[in-house]
Amino acid sequence: MKNPYTKAAGIAAAVTLTVAAAAPSAMADGHTAPIPPHGHILVLGAEVGFTEEGPVLLDYRKCVDVAANQALPLNSHHEHVHFGQAGIALTEAGHAFVPVAPAFDLPWTDCASFLAIMGH
Repeated sequence: MKNPYTKAAGIAAAVTLTVAAAAPSAMADGHTAPIPPHGHILVLGAEVGFTEEGPVLLDYRKCVDVAANQALPLNSHHEHVHFGQAGIALTEAGHAFVPVAPAFDLPWTDCASFLAIMGH
């Protein structure tokens, strides 16, 4: 039986690595501007692998555009979904809560473009 914490750690690491890889271009000009309002997607049943190029989405059960890709209030999503109990529960269950453009100059804007970029 797979250890769910290992899977969850892999998903969290993959999402973090993906965002971290995109973030330097957002901060290349030497100042740290506030993160613009941005939407999110929820990737359910995410299975993530790692290659030399970085994290790869191997499989997933479903992808949902959260709140029709409208920005959530910062206090609600940053405090609870990314860093709080909700985020921990989602990650431990094997799901990934992923920001979309314009955050961190990410190339995806919704589930369809995220999955296409990930090769699904």
